[in-house]
Amino acid sequence: MLVVLLVLLGLLVAADRLAAAYAENRIAGEIRKQGFSARPHVTIDGFPFLTQVLNRHFPHAHMTARNVRQGPVTISLIEGDVRDVRVDSGFRKGTLGRVDGTATIGFGDLAKASDQPGVRFTAAGPDKVKGDVDFGIGSGTVVWQVTKVGRDRIRVRPLSAEGFSLSDLDEDLDFTVPVGGLPLGLTFESLSVTAKGVALHISGAHIAFSG
Repeated sequence: MLVVLLVLLGLLVAADRLAAAYAENRIAGEIRKQGFSARPHVTIDGFPFLTQVLNRHFPHAHMTARNVRQGPVTISLIEGDVRDVRVDSGFRKGTLGRVDGTATIGFGDLAKASDQPGVRFTAAGPDKVKGDVDFGIGSGTVVWQVTKVGRDRIRVRPLSAEGFSLSDLDEDLDFTVPVGGLPLGLTFESLSVTAKGVALHISGAHIAFSG
């Protein structure tokens, strides 16, 4: 009897995991159509899972996506904490009740947007980056402040320089990066500089998705 119970339990667990994999795959496939250049990875929390499938309601999930093209830059990683996911019977449309997360722009992509050949950014504080700049006739190290301006732009503004006078070159070193039109219509709320790049803090509520 114990062996039979263990076998049944194993089958139930296997069925539960298969249901989880199916739901995650279907939801990820539909979400991809909402502005992602590649299929995101979706992980749904909770056990047992079959009850969530039957109710077509998933209270908590995690979403990640890599290398998402966004205007002049590529977002290296989007990570989102997702709440209150609801889908229809065919898993073809639904809503995300709430999404909170980060979209990280790596220093390499930020450097490309700067139009300064050879510059390599590194973190210099919670809202600052630094890098070596070579103008041919002179070179030095510059510290920039990184801020959110308007609804959907990043401004990278020079603050100080070592090796040359900043007063004659600050306009050449001041640049902005547009980041509007995020996947799923997510909103760019604020930013911070991390060891991996510029992390945009993003959010959204009552987000509908449909194939």
